[in-house]
Amino acid sequence: MTFSPDSSPSSITPSKAVEPAGTSPQPVKDFKPFMEGGSNPAPQGPTPMSIAQSQNPPPATAPSMDTIAQQSKTMQDSLGKVGDQLQTPDLKLKRSQAHLLKNKLSDAQSYIRQAGQKVGVESEPMTIPKGSSPIGRFMAYVNDGQDQLVQVQSQLKNMASKGQQINAADMLAVTVKMNLAQQEIEYSSTLLGKVIDSIKQIMNVQL
Repeated sequence: MTFSPDSSPSSITPSKAVEPAGTSPQPVKDFKPFMEGGSNPAPQGPTPMSIAQSQNPPPATAPSMDTIAQQSKTMQDSLGKVGDQLQTPDLKLKRSQAHLLKNKLSDAQSYIRQAGQKVGVESEPMTIPKGSSPIGRFMAYVNDGQDQLVQVQSQLKNMASKGQQINAADMLAVTVKMNLAQQEIEYSSTLLGKVIDSIKQIMNVQL
């Protein structure tokens, strides 16, 4: 008996990628230049930090007693506007709105008092008369804040007349507290403005 010659391949070699006709194999790219910051660097663009800095530029001038006095006058006017809004006839706030307004006005009043303490203003703690209505309590925060700002202006004027100065750290702290208070006051005014606009719309519809 005879056997046919073994027709199986003598060895098995790994398959090679098929290159399209008429093309030459592409060289393997070297990634080392990219890792070392060589050619074709990553595109440069604004970073989140640079965007934040452009939106919140540093103050053009350092805070001074004059800038603090001017800032306190501006805040006094802003609180006066809030007081006028609170005296709008038929002003009614939802419970959520009243709660939010109380927090904003109390925070603003607290920041103002903290700023006043830094310049040497000493005053008794604020008291709210018992039995006050919600609007009456809001007005108490407004009136106390205005009184504190008047005392700040008076204290700064008195210090200037005596040639006294506020140290840089306290002056910066006063400016920060004033800015925080101003934000809370502006929010309160915006909130009341929206409520008043809604009241006017309802009145116009009824008429």
